[in-house]
Amino acid sequence: MPSRATRRRYALFVLLVSPALLLRFGTAVYPIVQTVLYSFRNFSLLRGTDEFIGLKNYADLTTNYGVRGALTFTVMYVVASTILGLIVGLMIAQLLNANFKGRTFARTINLIPWAIPTIVAGYAFRWLLDDQFGLLPYWYQQITGNSMIVFIDPGDARLAVILVHVWKDAPFMAVVFLAGMQGIPLDLYEAAKVDGANAWQRFWKITMPLVAPLVITMGLFRTVWSLASFDLVYGLTSGGPGVATSVLALQIFREGILFFKFGFASAISTVLLLLVAVIGLIGLWLYRKFEVAY
Repeated sequence: MPSRATRRRYALFVLLVSPALLLRFGTAVYPIVQTVLYSFRNFSLLRGTDEFIGLKNYADLTTNYGVRGALTFTVMYVVASTILGLIVGLMIAQLLNANFKGRTFARTINLIPWAIPTIVAGYAFRWLLDDQFGLLPYWYQQITGNSMIVFIDPGDARLAVILVHVWKDAPFMAVVFLAGMQGIPLDLYEAAKVDGANAWQRFWKITMPLVAPLVITMGLFRTVWSLASFDLVYGLTSGGPGVATSVLALQIFREGILFFKFGFASAISTVLLLLVAVIGLIGLWLYRKFEVAY
């Protein structure tokens, strides 16, 4: 039987931890459980309905045009922006890690896109890319003589959302990768130079293996964050044209906040939660694999 001192330590532990546990339960566990329960009900404030309908909301997801379009673009948007963001971030980090005049200033201004609030960046690029008032279409027309209409064609609008997302997030990734690169001993590079390795070989054989855990961590972080956010899409295209650039998080906002269809929105939220959980497990597996390998 535990001694009196041990019981006191356990009691003190419970007393100190319980506020954090209660806060986490109230802000995370309870909302998730309530959302899952709502997903099995026809809960709508506009219609005044609240009845159990089983899996009907989930069945409706497969036939809803907006949800199917949002799911398609969500996968495209998250995969493309994450991969491009990682590549661009590595390139910027490699550049900022070089020894050149004005390196401190370059590292400072690198963070400006990331520091801009996402919704502000979305609205700013909406104006910049506007075919009537935007600077970029104006410059494009002056140089090429052709008009540039971004938000009419679904393909162009999707490309714009992905590229703006990369512009916004790549600087933060670059800072993280730069920190990892600065922790690599210079002796490794000097030894590789003596052995005749060129710049590409040094990057691929030394830099990449040592920053691979950071790359996986940032890829997982940005993937989950991109799945759960819609502010950039809302500010830039509002999901248009049609639902070409709508994402699942934006569709949840529309169905739940604008149309008050809480049951249907909860079903979309549950699917998004499962998607994030699966990606998180895959990311953790990759991280442990690379951590063991290197």
